[in-house]
Amino acid sequence: MRYGIFTFVTLCSLAFAQATHIVQPGETLYRIARQYNTTVEALQVLNHISDPTQLRVGQVLRVSGQPNTALNRRTQAPAPIKALEWPRQTVQGYLAVIRITAPEPVQGEVRFLNNTYPIQQNRVLLPVPALQAPGVYPALLRVGQDVVRLEVRVVAGSFGRFVLQLPPDRRALLVPERLRAERLQVVGSCDFNRPQQWRGPFRKPIQTNRITDPFGTRRSYDQGRTYSYHEGLDYGVPEGTPVYAPAPGVVGLAETLFVRGGAVTLDHGLGVCSGYWHLSRIVVKPGQIVRAGDLLGYSGNTGLSNGPHLHFEIRVRGIPTNPAPWFLSVP
Repeated sequence: MRYGIFTFVTLCSLAFAQATHIVQPGETLYRIARQYNTTVEALQVLNHISDPTQLRVGQVLRVSGQPNTALNRRTQAPAPIKALEWPRQTVQGYLAVIRITAPEPVQGEVRFLNNTYPIQQNRVLLPVPALQAPGVYPALLRVGQDVVRLEVRVVAGSFGRFVLQLPPDRRALLVPERLRAERLQVVGSCDFNRPQQWRGPFRKPIQTNRITDPFGTRRSYDQGRTYSYHEGLDYGVPEGTPVYAPAPGVVGLAETLFVRGGAVTLDHGLGVCSGYWHLSRIVVKPGQIVRAGDLLGYSGNTGLSNGPHLHFEIRVRGIPTNPAPWFLSVP
């Protein structure tokens, strides 16, 4: 899920009397000293560096002054950040992850794409909408009174286009008010403050590699009048194929919905929820704790569907992200 590391940002701190610098690839302590009109020796003393050649990309260096201990006590500054790691770029529909190295848990948030995301377990999960226009976007990291401006470049994904032919009785499901209400119900089934439930990559929810529609496909349902994109992966399987939990979680929703048909959501913590649509049968109940590999139900052809399959999706704080990378690594 990571595509490289951004390497420079200035930290404006009210809790300390010095500026800071984040180490970029290829930088030396001598080069940084010249940039800030100081000496290598001064930087070594200020940052407790015994070997000036051992710098790490993303390492946060103090570059002038001394810690203002009185101001520290008065403002109760958060634990110091030793290093930051974040994507150089990410693809539409993917997840950008900011990782913080610090001696203790850091409290704060990131403002990104007009949404606010909390720091949880010293990292921030930033979902990039699949329809987000390519470009460079700021991510403002705030820890106490410290503000760091990061930038994330969003690049275009390779998404196909598909006109979905629905039988007349299924077209009646395209009611905007019901679509919005059902989406709110799905998102509301996820507790964004639940602690992390999973460890390691997710498993595939069904025993097949046959994907009939990937994530992000631009869709038209009625000759172009209704336009959207595919928010998950469709697995082409016969009706009645077992569907399993890909990771530990808590069942948030388990019922038949208007558009999604037989539906189950799993809350995996940190605002991460997975969804399973068009099921013919559901075998779990809301509030039930499940482990990876537990049976959730059976695939079907219910709701807004044009054939038997399982629709599987992963949302981060309500925003759909491409599930495929979750099978390889996890934030």
